[in-house]
Amino acid sequence: MGAFSILPRRDNFYTDMSALSAQAGICAKLLKSYVESADTAARQKNRQEIVNCRAQSKAIMNGVTDALGRSFITPFDREDIQNFSHNLYRIPKMIEKVTQRMELHGLSGAKDDFARQAKLIVDESNLMEELVSNLVHKSNTKKIMENVKLLHELEQKGDDVLQELLASLFTEGRDVKDLLLRKDIYDMLEKVIDCYRNAAAVVLQIVLKYS
Repeated sequence: MGAFSILPRRDNFYTDMSALSAQAGICAKLLKSYVESADTAARQKNRQEIVNCRAQSKAIMNGVTDALGRSFITPFDREDIQNFSHNLYRIPKMIEKVTQRMELHGLSGAKDDFARQAKLIVDESNLMEELVSNLVHKSNTKKIMENVKLLHELEQKGDDVLQELLASLFTEGRDVKDLLLRKDIYDMLEKVIDCYRNAAAVVLQIVLKYS
């Protein structure tokens, strides 16, 4: 498949999608630092930066929604723009909830269980930024399809990691409260991983429509 054409081009939508992807990537890296750190002050700083990142993402998302309502011409289907933007916005939103929940229950960030999922999220964020760059610059479809494929593979790896973590929870003799709290965080982090897969699926749909 060759390069695909999306006309007419409206740079503001591409800029917004790039900005949302970048904010999600910043949040992903902050999450990784947060869960890996045992220093309370460092964690508080990470958490505040995540709150700020989520707020910036919300402002961008609101801008996308407003622009869709005002624009007669969009680079591709309005529904696709909305769905893609929504999935990217959900990433910092869910990451903020994860850190809120960990803070509320005093869960340590030094354990490697949360770090395994956080690393996958960072890997996904790097791939998503590359995918969005390829989409914005209308790169060869093959590059975009490869990004989508790799994101789906990371999501599948996330499923495997989740199953391993859940199995460990029920075999390590943890107290019930710790077990339930950690399971809750695992599930929330899995939703973040799924958001990247869902965003990639929207891009795939866009590429298939306009190839």
